[in-house]
Amino acid sequence: MNYQVINVKCVIIGAGMAGISASANLLDNDYKDFLVFEALERIGGRICTFNTDRGYLELGAQWIHGQQGNPVYEIAQKNDLVAPGFEKFLQNPVAPKIDEKNLFPPANNQSLLQTFNAKTDCDKTLFLTQSGQKISYKFANSVYDTLTKIILGAELLSIDPKSKTDNRVGDYFYDKFCEIVRNEMRKDLLDHTVQDLNDYDLKRLLNGLFIQRDRRENIRNGCYNIFDVSLKNFSCYKEFPGHSYVELKRGLTPVLDALISKHKNEFYSRLYLRHYLKKIILSPELIDVPDCYNRPSLHSTYAKTAQKAVVIICDASNPEKPRDFVVVCEHILCTMSLGYMKENINIFLEPLSLISEAKRLAISRLGFGCTNKIFLVYEAPFWNEKMNLLNLIWVPEDLNFRLDKLNHRNDTKKIWYEDMVKIEVVNSHPNTLSAWMTGNIEFEQLDEKTIGLRCTENLRRFFNDPSIPEPKFVLRTKWFTNRYSRGTYSHMPIGSKPQDFDEIARPIPGDSNPIVMFAGEATVHDQFSNVNGAYLSGIRESQRILSFSKSSPRL
Repeated sequence: MNYQVINVKCVIIGAGMAGISASANLLDNDYKDFLVFEALERIGGRICTFNTDRGYLELGAQWIHGQQGNPVYEIAQKNDLVAPGFEKFLQNPVAPKIDEKNLFPPANNQSLLQTFNAKTDCDKTLFLTQSGQKISYKFANSVYDTLTKIILGAELLSIDPKSKTDNRVGDYFYDKFCEIVRNEMRKDLLDHTVQDLNDYDLKRLLNGLFIQRDRRENIRNGCYNIFDVSLKNFSCYKEFPGHSYVELKRGLTPVLDALISKHKNEFYSRLYLRHYLKKIILSPELIDVPDCYNRPSLHSTYAKTAQKAVVIICDASNPEKPRDFVVVCEHILCTMSLGYMKENINIFLEPLSLISEAKRLAISRLGFGCTNKIFLVYEAPFWNEKMNLLNLIWVPEDLNFRLDKLNHRNDTKKIWYEDMVKIEVVNSHPNTLSAWMTGNIEFEQLDEKTIGLRCTENLRRFFNDPSIPEPKFVLRTKWFTNRYSRGTYSHMPIGSKPQDFDEIARPIPGDSNPIVMFAGEATVHDQFSNVNGAYLSGIRESQRILSFSKSSPRL
């Protein structure tokens, strides 16, 4: 087959935050001999702001994490993109110590559950059970504060990274909670005998609050289950000082626009949407035993030297007539997600022997979870205007199986709606609720009508109100189904180590000859899982391209 051939110095695969920050930095340094190929029909990757004539919905990344020294926050602030109230430095409170006064003990168990009326209740934050009862805010919030203290405490643990012993964050989380309940309330959460019905119901309530807070931690850590996450490595992530959840006026996509605004025309003239990577082919001369590689012809046909790569790109801009073409280049910057890498690392690069076993193991060891959102748009709000957040507390019926649904034992994945963690009022779009899903991707196979009906059943159940209407419009994300993401962001499971991020970032064939490079949040060992890490990785790799180009004798 004869391919159309393009010659260029550098190819960037992916136009998410990492690819865009790399492009902007190259253009800032007057490096223009590059092209950007993006598989989707838009830029942004896992940043995806959905605009309507009534506002916007953030389908992907939603916040900037940290302020002081955070380059993404500085870009947003410089371009007047930070939401009111977040313009000034807002220091998060120092992790509180777990003392002897954490839980608000109830006078009697009956006072913990109250009748709820959605129209008249004025609480901004609600804790509702699946039986339609409201948990006393004072009690529920004291449990939440306690659980937050435990998590913050876990992040401050000093565990020798060389230690061969590791524990699961979930076990630490639950054990500490049981210890506090035992010390302060004289209740043993591990004793499930029904001696006193009120006592048993209190334990069910405490476990329900724990399960929901656990699921919220899944969102924060980008994991399917916090019981999979490494305690030894829980402190590896370093957040910039300042507010952990900085909100923006018009979503995160305008931050990308601000990054490329200085070189807008030059960037878009180099960008090819709906063009996806099929193969990167390097010279067999780069491996120790080139004779063992049985497909050298395509590289030798198009590349004149071992120091260049052949990249096969598919132009899918016309779905009815996709076509492949060849790009011959000196550098390739891959910014694909870790989820994509896990699925395709043995497919998209030849010779396979150039991918080190260390890199394969690093990709395998690191975790990549999936958080989704379901947006429910109504004709008019049925909730009180003061409500901001609804925490869905699924109280376990049987304490012997209290954690089964967290671990999805006994086929509970199919009960996907119980993995709905919380429902928020969307301030950026009127009459809209956002339901957060974590730990379960089963619902991605369902249609919007089915999802809307189940969400309505959930709301009617928790609000104890059969008159709640169906939404007029449902929009949901499918980040796992998307074959270019296969999830949302990375985390550190048991068995992983901080060096795994560095190993994924290591160029191929090596640091002294960086032909294939890697960027993205999963290549930054202390800023993984967020937009900051993606941005910094793009800067890091574009600087590598610039420094190597200046020193290369070939130029």
